[in-house]
Amino acid sequence: MQTINNIFLFLTLGMFANLHKALNNFNQDTMEMCARENEFKSILFALCYFHAVVSERRKFGPQGWNRGYPFNTGDLTISCNVLYNYLEANAKVPWEDLR
Repeated sequence: MQTINNIFLFLTLGMFANLHKALNNFNQDTMEMCARENEFKSILFALCYFHAVVSERRKFGPQGWNRGYPFNTGDLTISCNVLYNYLEANAKVPWEDLR
């Protein structure tokens, strides 16, 4: 039981650190640049969470993924730009497309 608790704590701290690192890539101006600020922040958080999961799973090598893909900070910032353009171009938030 002690080992399981230590592993869980280690994984949680890694995810927490990766999530903070991903969110720290964006400043307050970035968070407020979209007209739909609430939706933008929510979806950006989901992108940062996905980035943290991918970064954490990379540690496990073949157990985590069949093929390695270096989803890095550049991919995260470009995803943010695509999200901004997508939300600005549509009159309504296209939730079906974002799934």
